Amino acid sequence: MSHWITMVTPHGPMNGWSAEPDDKPVGGVVLVHEFFGVNGDMRQIAERYAEDGYLTVVPALFDKIQREVELGYAPEDILLGSRLATEIGLETAAELVATTVDAIAHAGNVAIVGYGWGGAVALRAAQTLSAPCIVYGGVHDVFWPCEQSSIPILVHSSNDALGRESLLREKVLNLNVLTYPVESGFYRVSDAQRHQSECADLALRKSLEFLRAHIRGKAH
Repeated sequence: MSHWITMVTPHGPMNGWSAEPDDKPVGGVVLVHEFFGVNGDMRQIAERYAEDGYLTVVPALFDKIQREVELGYAPEDILLGSRLATEIGLETAAELVATTVDAIAHAGNVAIVGYGWGGAVALRAAQTLSAPCIVYGGVHDVFWPCEQSSIPILVHSSNDALGRESLLREKVLNLNVLTYPVESGFYRVSDAQRHQSECADLALRKSLEFLRAHIRGKAH
């Protein structure tokens, strides 16, 4: 069952898309959206994690600035999304993710999964909370908020975002970087110019394997 929820945060009320598994959750996933908001692609991805048993919530990080942001991928959407991401800022967004982690902690251990801009937010929040983290995006996009860390991190990187793996490896002790011969955004089903189903399916399988290793069966 999937539906909107409202969470109380230090920055005011924030909505989130909640995708619930059919049975008792085996853990939780906070899915951090791209700067396009909680659009159809993010909601669809949340359903895939829920199908594998995880209570998955996509917090609407822009609610503090503008509610019900759900953008496509046209140039004007990119401009608006970039502006909203800049306005909310990395630290505030990470705080909102941390609030979401608390909200679903009853499901068990929680991992944070971020896409695009949300990857940098996810990494910052995961480092603060010492939570397992999955990042969809170029290493150059996520390196800059990275501190010395031993948390498990899986990065799905596209071939248009290479070149910083060695720098990230110096910071992160438990890191796995998987590179795909496609452009960024390959996981967006509704983005005909970017979507690559074979790579998207492979990345999802690897993500689910990561979650099974670091969420399922771990002490809560």
